[in-house]
Amino acid sequence: MVERVLDLARRKADAAEVHLTESESRPIQFESNELKYVHTKSSRALSLRVIHNGRIGFASTTDVEQVEPLVERAIESAQFGQAARFRFPAPAACPKVAVYDPRVADFPVERGIQLGRDAIARVLAAFDDVQCYVEICKSVGTERLVNTSGLDARQQTTGFDCSLTAVRANDDGILWVSDGESSRSLVANLERYTDKVIADVRRSETAADAPTGARPVLFTARAVGLLLQLIEGAVNGKLVQKGASPLVGRLGDQVLDPRITIHDDGTRDYGDGSAPFDGEGVPARKTALFDRGVLRSYLFDLQTAGVHGSEPTANAGRDFATAPHPESTNTVVEPGTETLDGLLSGIERGLLVDEVIGGGQSNVLAGEFSVSVGLGFLVERGELRGRVKDCMIAGNVFDLFTRIRGIGRCQEVHGSAVTPPICFDGVHVAGGR
Repeated sequence: MVERVLDLARRKADAAEVHLTESESRPIQFESNELKYVHTKSSRALSLRVIHNGRIGFASTTDVEQVEPLVERAIESAQFGQAARFRFPAPAACPKVAVYDPRVADFPVERGIQLGRDAIARVLAAFDDVQCYVEICKSVGTERLVNTSGLDARQQTTGFDCSLTAVRANDDGILWVSDGESSRSLVANLERYTDKVIADVRRSETAADAPTGARPVLFTARAVGLLLQLIEGAVNGKLVQKGASPLVGRLGDQVLDPRITIHDDGTRDYGDGSAPFDGEGVPARKTALFDRGVLRSYLFDLQTAGVHGSEPTANAGRDFATAPHPESTNTVVEPGTETLDGLLSGIERGLLVDEVIGGGQSNVLAGEFSVSVGLGFLVERGELRGRVKDCMIAGNVFDLFTRIRGIGRCQEVHGSAVTPPICFDGVHVAGGR
């Protein structure tokens, strides 16, 4: 089928690329302390990108038997597409990256159900007025990418997600506490996340007033992910191409604190965003984004690299319904030297933020954020004093990363972000109790 589509496309277009994906996932979900469902989802999708008369065309379908209409739609769309500034890549040696774990493929449904029940039982043993939600999902997928330059790249992948959420509603409001992990390998250790959820619920039983004003704020590793999303957007080659990034023309500039080094690394074994090649077949790599605070690179796919006059950085992301576009793989922040207690000890009156709600109504293209704190605790004289409710934080990520108080020495993995906790000075805090 793939060869047939490529053959039909090469007869009508200057060049072509065919992408086939197949996947099967099996989610297990608990709601309100009870098993809700277990089911299987399967998908198969085909997409075609062409260069026709110097312009890019794209079409996709989940009806993989109807290949002639797919080719026609891709050719027709090229008249409205961008002028192509690239050539499809030829075959090249790819790094060995572990993205398939047989333990995930063989993971039994019965074990997943038992893990969920055990986690809920432990939370209810500590708090009988809490509603628990658990999701455990495994997936197995295959991908094949071929083009008219001779590339024929294939991979088989696995994915595993587990999460636990505890919700407590009473006269004081609603408390929502969650934790979990996703990976291409098996991460079925719900006990670790159950322990944290129980500890957070217990700590939240004491209320505290928000430390309003410009305050030191310690972002846990999970909360740092909010800030990394803004940084990832600013180094995205598409935004750089459009002139919408605040980092346009700043390669080689000291943008962040010299203690900050950030990589985009698609070669991490079992990383959420890892693969031996990107969505266009370019071999995966590790790219230094900020080296000791100095901006070293943007993230490019083939088209944006061509427009920018740069080399691609193996950062083409894609799904069946959209053409390749620049996106991060795994964003890795190098650790510092301080323990969590050490980071807390220097705060006279401030805030620890573990979870935020929403993206805020700020100018995210400029690196600004204004979000509600989903789970945060008052820090007073180096100690956690109680949960702060109805609280918001705001600032500019590039400003904050020049006002760092300290960086933790232990990294945590949260999705595709690998980061330590980071404490900043002068974060604007507003809110009540």
